[in-house]
Amino acid sequence: MIGSAGRIVAACVLAGASARAAGSGLEVWAAGDAVRVNPETGRYLEDRTDIHKDCPTGEYRKRNAVWDAAKRRVTLHAARNEFVAFQLVVESDAKVEGVGVRFDRLVGPGGKQITGRHVALMPVWYVKVEKHSNGYPDTSLGPGWYADALPPSRRPGRASFDIPNPRNHIGPTQRNQTVWVDLFVPRDRTAAPPGEYRGRLAVTGAGGTRRLDVLLTVWDFTLPDEIHCRGDVWNGSLRRMPPGQELLWYQMAHRHRFHPGVAGYQPKLTGSGADVKVDWTDYDKRLGRYFDGSAFTEAGGYWGPGRGLPIPHIQLPFNCNKRGRRGGWPVPIGPDWKPDKQYEAAWLAVCGQFREHFDRHPTWRKVRKIAFLGGLDESYNDAAYAKMIYYCKLLRRGLGEGWFAFRIDGGYNWKAMEKLHPFVDLWVCHTAGYDEKKMAHFRAKGVEPWFYGPMVYERPGNSACGSNTFTDLDLLTCRGVGWAAWKLRAGYCQWEFDALYDDQRKLRRPAKPFEAGWTKAMNCRYGGKEFNGSGLLIYRGELDGSGRPVASIRLKAHRRGFQDYEYFRLLSRAGMGKQADALVDSILTTVPFGRANWSNPNIWKHDGDAWHAVRLRAGMMLHDAATRSRNPPPAQ
Repeated sequence: MIGSAGRIVAACVLAGASARAAGSGLEVWAAGDAVRVNPETGRYLEDRTDIHKDCPTGEYRKRNAVWDAAKRRVTLHAARNEFVAFQLVVESDAKVEGVGVRFDRLVGPGGKQITGRHVALMPVWYVKVEKHSNGYPDTSLGPGWYADALPPSRRPGRASFDIPNPRNHIGPTQRNQTVWVDLFVPRDRTAAPPGEYRGRLAVTGAGGTRRLDVLLTVWDFTLPDEIHCRGDVWNGSLRRMPPGQELLWYQMAHRHRFHPGVAGYQPKLTGSGADVKVDWTDYDKRLGRYFDGSAFTEAGGYWGPGRGLPIPHIQLPFNCNKRGRRGGWPVPIGPDWKPDKQYEAAWLAVCGQFREHFDRHPTWRKVRKIAFLGGLDESYNDAAYAKMIYYCKLLRRGLGEGWFAFRIDGGYNWKAMEKLHPFVDLWVCHTAGYDEKKMAHFRAKGVEPWFYGPMVYERPGNSACGSNTFTDLDLLTCRGVGWAAWKLRAGYCQWEFDALYDDQRKLRRPAKPFEAGWTKAMNCRYGGKEFNGSGLLIYRGELDGSGRPVASIRLKAHRRGFQDYEYFRLLSRAGMGKQADALVDSILTTVPFGRANWSNPNIWKHDGDAWHAVRLRAGMMLHDAATRSRNPPPAQ
């Protein structure tokens, strides 16, 4: 029985101990999902009070937000249709081979079980940061081995490893191995009724076994299937993959509540001018399953939130060239950019066929259509503005105003936006230039704002890859995306999640791409600068030869932030919007982004335990509200 917020006890308990297991030679303890444990020292990488005074520190092996060694307990809370996670840390002072971890089920009210694929064990893979990412000499956590990639265990509910791990090549200085534990609570209340779920976790090695009790308390509310935090993560590699491989990346993104922003899936065209015809055969075969949601069903090999729902939006393939050279879609542009009637007739013909084709399918109609002319990306001159206006008018003639959103990306000033706003539906503004007053002004004129770029500007020059995913930054830069989106009532855009793609113009990758991801954290050299883990939230399966996508801890941190966004939205819909805003403001203590916060790395609290406490308060409020609605007071 779950009582009120004040009486709710532990939600997910891993009973381990930081005391040495008798005869086993091993120590075990647990950490939350907002930190990474140094495999050599056993300290948090985020334990850097020399960088931020409020970083996590102290005796967290004994006690932290999810761990209490005295009670031999880890505590987590979960709604239905939600992932929660914790980290099991196994330590040894001496070399130990064949450490085994077993944890395969939780049994709850009425014998209901959380088991199988809903309990995932992932021994973390460490990558080496040799120097800080450019632009972050002061806030980078510095050189060292970072827990990042999370290759799934081959056997459900089982994990095994050696300390040191000979495959990871840390060497004899490795003293511990972390195992990431993902728990997913089913969506249906009949499958996961509220209450306590108990199980047992065992760690075996060096002649001994440590058995750990696990207790999971499920709250009585459900996170929605829909992704309400609008935005996407730009990608340049998926359309180059075979369709079967691409499907796995889309499913991983869907499961982690974000959408790949893949530009320019182009159907084949035949003919010219007004007689141009679209051949939908390959286009529909590849993308139809994302538009009708069948890619995210059991039959399609999917499980998790968002079952059967289509992707939230698609970028239409229309494009033009920035400087008047030949190129663009649907037909080539003349070298001096003087479109004639035949040119416009081709655009209008293709537009009409796009609208007719999408409107023919009821579920396809629900997918938002976005027109983004990549050739005019971040263009700041009157000639570019004239092209934006021209193409918006042309697309509105062909597609119909309101059928699609015309998007521009860049840090446009007030004067430029006064000229452009009648033709712009969606503005993805650089975080460096995201001024709240300016964005509010143009929001009132009908422009939807998204932010793009680094979450933290240590210095004005940090804009280089549009990324806040660098391995050597605090994990909260990933989780903070969802929180900033709620605080600003804005969407978001990021650069890449699969940055080991072969576009040599942007990514100067080493001759051995495996080293750039799986071994060395530095994966991107751009404009003379070097970055660790830039745009690499999902690894490719080179490690085991599977070719399947492998999540990173940074991707899990993004997921946590997007799930948090759903908490705040649910609070608002339940009439507790002011409370939701107050909770967010207690963490994001200043307005993020904009010139006022250049060189200010303290836009939020830096202790993940504080973020965890806010989520608990939000969850308890939602649980209590759900309980009251199910059990209203008797009529007087």
